[in-house]
Amino acid sequence: MAGLDLDMPAALATAREMGASGWAAAELLLAMRMGLAAGAAAHRTDPPGS
Repeated sequence: MAGLDLDMPAALATAREMGASGWAAAELLLAMRMGLAAGAAAHRTDPPGS
């Protein structure tokens, strides 16, 4: 997952400055990070029939 990592402390600080509560921001950022990893894994897999 190199290159797809989030700067979580900075992202949480930005979310708090924008008015999101700490726990809600953390859950959303974790979901976003998991989505990035899933998308990268799906992109790396060979298409069927290759």
